[in-house]
Amino acid sequence: MTSGIYSLVPKEQLRSVLENLQEFTELPIQLLDCEGQLLQSFGDTPRYCSLVGANIFTKNECFSLRLKAGQRAQRLGEAYIFSCHANLNLIAFPLINGSDLLGSIILGPFLMDQPDSTLISSLAEGHRLSPILSLELYDELASLQVISPQRVNQLKKLMDHLLSPLMPAERATLLHQQEKVYQQSRINETIQIFKEQGATSSSSYFYEKESELISKVRSGCIGEARALLNELLGHVLFLDGQNIVSIRTRAIELTTLLSRVAIDGGARTDSIFELTCNFMTLLSQEQNFDDICSLLQDAVESFMSSMFIQQDKGNIHIRQALRFINDNYSHKISLEMVAGRVGLSPSHLSVLFRQTVGQSFREYLCRLRVEESKRLLLSTDYSLSDIAVAMGFSDQSHYCKAFKHVTGLSPGKYRNHQ
Repeated sequence: MTSGIYSLVPKEQLRSVLENLQEFTELPIQLLDCEGQLLQSFGDTPRYCSLVGANIFTKNECFSLRLKAGQRAQRLGEAYIFSCHANLNLIAFPLINGSDLLGSIILGPFLMDQPDSTLISSLAEGHRLSPILSLELYDELASLQVISPQRVNQLKKLMDHLLSPLMPAERATLLHQQEKVYQQSRINETIQIFKEQGATSSSSYFYEKESELISKVRSGCIGEARALLNELLGHVLFLDGQNIVSIRTRAIELTTLLSRVAIDGGARTDSIFELTCNFMTLLSQEQNFDDICSLLQDAVESFMSSMFIQQDKGNIHIRQALRFINDNYSHKISLEMVAGRVGLSPSHLSVLFRQTVGQSFREYLCRLRVEESKRLLLSTDYSLSDIAVAMGFSDQSHYCKAFKHVTGLSPGKYRNHQ
């Protein structure tokens, strides 16, 4: 399978990219095959790792853990931050061909906080290390890079942007898988809320939410339409369990309704007819609940796009503001700062933002940070305090209150139920 990687990505091109990434980050990089065996390495292995490998964990244990991290990254559809047996942090990026994992790129190790004695004491207690070895390991910690959680998250995104183009044919697969994972996490979140608070089994609830979804589709509110769709799907799954026939029937009914809304909204009848036929065919053949959910989300977005394709989707100032917020939400930003960037007074931007987006600047920023934090909860083992800092919250308490307000769950409960 070694040649499998190089048949898709020329060996010299891969080497050049990884060498440049290693020089830029000054972190070791390893290229592993599908069985976790080392193919290439760039940068020196830290002496801390050499000591651990010689006295505590074997190379096979290390590579086995890194292989599992690559598999997790494949399921998530993006780079994955993880901790090794020796309490160090690394990032895994998957190299895939269709549904097959051809190999993984491992960046690290590094620390996300200044080292203290507890890092070594936990190892010493679990493996009965000698005092001399413990002191030697502690001394070697000083040679490891310390990177803040916020910077680690940025480094993870850099790996996604830099390494995904190496396998352009598979980028769509990664993005699609990533969307499915996030959609299922939101559906599971809804199901958990229903379990804790109870959910009505009457059809009136479903049709009430369905009406809200149609309203959002008509108005072009894509984010709120997605959220309502996932709430509907969570409700159906909570009541019908794994009854795929019932779930498919609901999906086909909703697709038919969406097609009528699109036509009423001004979309071309012939294009909507073709879209509807395609989605109906796919839904009638689908046997997997996750794929039905993904198809429905595609249907919502396709029908909405057909309605608004020739319309200006918002004030230019708001588009600029949203772009700035989405690029900088992890930093400390304010309404006054954004207003200055787009050339409006804060009061004017505040009114215009609510009219166009449907919520206040503060509400949008809070919800965006919470939604983005879900990725870290699912794809990393960061502590809640680290995630709070990485997402731009003032502290863990503020983050937990905001998360509970937006989702109805605490961050810890959300992570444990996925």
